[in-house]
Amino acid sequence: MNRTREIPYSWDEIEEQIRDAIRCQASILEAFGPRDEGRTVRDYLGLDGEGFVDVQELTSEEIAAIDITRHDIYYHARVAYDYAYQCRPQDRYTVLSTWHEVDGLLQGFPETDADAEPSPFCTLNDFPLRRMFETFFARFALFDKDRQWDVDIRQLSLLANMTVPAVRTSLSKEGFKLEKTQGHARSRLEGTGFKLANADARLWLSRRRGFIPQLDEGEDDGSDLASAATLYDLYLSFPEAVARIMELRGLDASAAAAQAGLDAGWLDELLHGRRAAPDIDALRALARTLRLPVPDFAAAGVKHLLALEDA
Repeated sequence: MNRTREIPYSWDEIEEQIRDAIRCQASILEAFGPRDEGRTVRDYLGLDGEGFVDVQELTSEEIAAIDITRHDIYYHARVAYDYAYQCRPQDRYTVLSTWHEVDGLLQGFPETDADAEPSPFCTLNDFPLRRMFETFFARFALFDKDRQWDVDIRQLSLLANMTVPAVRTSLSKEGFKLEKTQGHARSRLEGTGFKLANADARLWLSRRRGFIPQLDEGEDDGSDLASAATLYDLYLSFPEAVARIMELRGLDASAAAAQAGLDAGWLDELLHGRRAAPDIDALRALARTLRLPVPDFAAAGVKHLLALEDA
């Protein structure tokens, strides 16, 4: 995993931006959507009850209580964030699928709410969510073996964690040749008018201290990528994900318990979706045995087990 200090935004910041984007979309549905006594807005936000919802009057507590993980934008943001900043290995199919969806999000998600206040996707501003998605899009376009596109100055600035003027100055001093972007650039953000050839972009980025390099996947046999993708698959419950990862690792429950030094009964309860103590040390040990990111695995496990206690 790359060092946290190199990542410009925390995941908590991105989650707040996702929440605000969802709120902006809901306000548009409320103002311009169907006249159905608030049912569409309530369904979209996952709110209980009946009647009209004034999205703009929701309290901070009510907004914070919205389950943003219900929305696919959350799933794609998680994949994009981890790839943009190379937080963990991912399989190409997962990244490619999200890359196509991010293209649509960047071009089609509302740039304002119903009162014309900017959403995190607004191109007149430079909010963290949009910058993260653009960083993800640029990295995949630049480094994917089947893409290897040229990138514009803004994309270089995002990947290098530099300002657009600083990138221009650096490129000029180092003698890199830019070409004018063909066609109409929809983005109103600075630095989209000129592009650098793919090979030159890779070379230039390799010299930048703020650039997060691609993770070295050369020695991976595929199981690490598949296991990581399984852990972050939002369509799987935590026990389902753990069971699949154990299968990928060639471990049954008794072998996993023995290697991790766990109580076999505790692991059995966990795998069968039954209530078990939210033992952080046990979750950490299991994560290390399965070669998974310990903080993410333990957090997911605790969240799952606590939800069972509250059910």
